[in-house]
Amino acid sequence: IYNVKNARIFTDNNENVAIIKNNIIVPKISFQQVKGSLKSSKFNSVIQTGTNSFIKNIFGNVFNLAQGGSGNNFFHFMFDIIPKIFILKSKINLSKINFYYVSSPKKWQIKIFNMIGIKHDKLLDSKKYNHIHAKKIIAVDHPWYFGGEIQNSVKNIPKWIINLHRNNFLNKSIKIKCKKDIFLDRSDSEYNHCQIDNIGRIKNILKKNNFEIIKPEKLEFRKQIYIFKNASTIIGAHGASFTNIVFCKAGTKIIEIIPSDHPSKKCERISKFLNLKYFRIKTKKNNFDKNYPFKIHLEQKHLKMIQKIIDL
Repeated sequence: IYNVKNARIFTDNNENVAIIKNNIIVPKISFQQVKGSLKSSKFNSVIQTGTNSFIKNIFGNVFNLAQGGSGNNFFHFMFDIIPKIFILKSKINLSKINFYYVSSPKKWQIKIFNMIGIKHDKLLDSKKYNHIHAKKIIAVDHPWYFGGEIQNSVKNIPKWIINLHRNNFLNKSIKIKCKKDIFLDRSDSEYNHCQIDNIGRIKNILKKNNFEIIKPEKLEFRKQIYIFKNASTIIGAHGASFTNIVFCKAGTKIIEIIPSDHPSKKCERISKFLNLKYFRIKTKKNNFDKNYPFKIHLEQKHLKMIQKIIDL
């Protein structure tokens, strides 16, 4: 945990967050990625471009939760942002924090913040105020990302974060009517990666096996918790919705459809800790269309593999 008095934060809300004291970037707690790889503070963009926007003076203590453009992604919010709050809470009473510096929080994020006792009026939008000065800026290390490519580091996410979410959210679920066999449809996701281009083929299998098709982003977080903790089988293309498998019970089948060249081991890592039955369906590399990276095309052999796993 770092306390920096009379300091500034500047962010491009993309890959750089600079914490600055006396015109010097504070190492370790400034954040900078270059083409997806974590670098030292000397690579921060402010070295080249400066802090070219007006300063907003904040009266009080500010806890920095900004980390570029990833803070609004559901997985990174749950595994990066929320754990930072609990790291801080382990040593400092949160009543001493006047503001939390976050990236333009969405409605679902505001609700989750509220669930852990942080009110909307304490959230300071880094997109509205990308350059601030505060009496005291508080920051913590990233919980698990210490260097290299982010996707390669996912395989190192720690068990304590999984336990943290189960302890804090499992008992806050809202019961809804749903089946135990679930398909995660990400066709309406705001992110274009890992989209199934022939999704109709798998829907035939889902109908045959009485699966329920859900779009998690359309459901309140507490309802998502209930669906996942009561599920027996969960199928879907790789995506942030699989973060919710942290709420699954031991023995749940997790069938992740993912291109063979995608490095993420998130589901495998979580499944190992929780004794989930994890299956990885790898499709051909298809990363040529930059508007739809890691596109997924299901072949007959993939459908047969999925059916075989369902029948286990």
